[in-house]
Amino acid sequence: MLIRDVIRNREPYSTKASATVQEAAEFMAARNIGAVCVLDEAGKLLGVFSERDVLNRIVVAQRDPHSVKVGDVTSELRAVIRCDETPHQALERMELIGTRHLPVVDGDRWVGMLSIRDLLRVELGEQGDELKLLHEYIQH
Repeated sequence: MLIRDVIRNREPYSTKASATVQEAAEFMAARNIGAVCVLDEAGKLLGVFSERDVLNRIVVAQRDPHSVKVGDVTSELRAVIRCDETPHQALERMELIGTRHLPVVDGDRWVGMLSIRDLLRVELGEQGDELKLLHEYIQH
């Protein structure tokens, strides 16, 4: 299984750097997501905006989420995962940089976001398949 299989048939959520933090937070809350990719006006990936960015760079710093632009408080882009890489490689990269989200790219084009939740779902699915095969093997 490759990353493209994990994110297949999912809407790639993003926000523009020019959006306000309030708009981005409302967007994330409406979709129950913890982070969103931030794009410039041309659609180029700039970074990731997360719940932690809201907490640390807005709430704790006592900044106004209605006036601060997402592009001004977005975490720098530390890593991405390519569509042709594996969930195991994604998990290693997340662990290495200490994040729960990785933007997904196809060449130099942004195509989506991968979360630790996605990887857990893959892992649990694979374990369930293995248990089913073992159970069938034992019964026959």
